[in-house]
Amino acid sequence: MTRTIHTAFLLVTMSATVASLSAQPPSAAQGPDGTGTSATPSAVLRPALASLQQAIDILHPERWKAPATITAESISDVGSIQRDLGTTLPPLLTAADAAPGSATQLLPAYRNIEALYDVLVRVTQTAVLAAPTQQSAALQQATSRLQQARREFGDLLQSSAQSQDRRLHDAQTQLRTVQNTPPPVAPVCTPPPPPVKKAKPHAKPKPAAQTAPSTSH
Repeated sequence: MTRTIHTAFLLVTMSATVASLSAQPPSAAQGPDGTGTSATPSAVLRPALASLQQAIDILHPERWKAPATITAESISDVGSIQRDLGTTLPPLLTAADAAPGSATQLLPAYRNIEALYDVLVRVTQTAVLAAPTQQSAALQQATSRLQQARREFGDLLQSSAQSQDRRLHDAQTQLRTVQNTPPPVAPVCTPPPPPVKKAKPHAKPKPAAQTAPSTSH
């Protein structure tokens, strides 16, 4: 009997939440200057995360009108969201902000946001039917904002990956160009002609010495 109630409650909650979320227009994440999305992950996510923190601060899932198993699951999910916002996510965003052009640094933070969003949707589904209006409305708004922010974060990650691919392609093209370029031909140096030796003048023969005629006695 309890299992049947649990299953029926989840089915009704999911359908009601999907309808309520689809009726709300997503809010765009704004950068620090309010004119558009900044290039850093923190600036993309900051408004949505602030909205989520405000929603979590007013939640009391232990008082929701839901079966005990669902209430316990919601309490666990809310605690998981609080730990992620306070402990797990900040260093990931710090690393991503330090290298916004590196897909390798952005990916861990993006995966964390995806997991955080999945847990938030589950809590919101329960809150729509079991929580007071103020709490459920705050969760729906936070879910909508995080949904939009995660899309912009995904676009940032894709842009970073494409930029890295272009840089790698350009580097490979330059390397192939260098490898295929023949080395410059050294100019042929013509050796200077050997110096012409001047012929030495022939020495004139010395005249033979004349001997005096001998006299006989």
